[in-house]
Formats: sequence, C-alpha cells, structure tokens
Amino acid sequence: MTKRMNDFRQMGSNELAIQEHELGEQIFRLRFQLTTGQSESVKKLREARRDLARVKTLVRQQELGQQQPGAKSAAEVPAKAKKSHDKRSHTKKSATESSRKE
Repeated sequence: MTKRMNDFRQMGSNELAIQEHELGEQIFRLRFQLTTGQSESVKKLREARRDLARVKTLVRQQELGQQQPGAKSAAEVPAKAKKSHDKRSHTKKSATESSRKE
C-alpha cells in the first residue's frame, strides 16, 4: 500500500472532498500547460490522476460504508465470478448459435 493512500485514509470526508477538488484543479492546470507547451511534465499529471482516483475510491467506500478496501464477503466473490462466467458462456453460445443459423 502506498504512503499516499495511507495519508488519504487518515483524512475525514470533508478533507477528502477538498483534496478531490484541489486535485481536479491541478489536473486541469497540468493538462492546460501540456497542451500549450508550457510544461513537459507528464509524470506530474499521471500522479495527480492516480491520486484523484485514490481519493474518489475512498469517498465512494465511505458512501457505501466500507472500512477496508477489498473487504468482500465470501458469498460475494463466487457470485461475481459466476456472473462473469455466465456472460462469457452466453456470449459464446450466441456466437455459436448465430454461426449455425447462417
């Protein structure tokens, strides 16, 4: 786990909202500088985007009432795996059926 993520986790919801707003503005400024040729720092833009994603993830987790990221019950994991498997088999089945019709 990154140091930044731990720092963000220690923030309250108000601090996270402020951080989200500041990162959004920073990304806007960095993108503007890149397009106008004033800066060539792509690394700063990439880090700001990742930090914004981290903050948004934590805000969403707080909305859902989760404490730890990735804390899923054992019942949820197989259900999701089963759904993705069903979708794949359904897609393969319809592709097979469509080729048989032709």
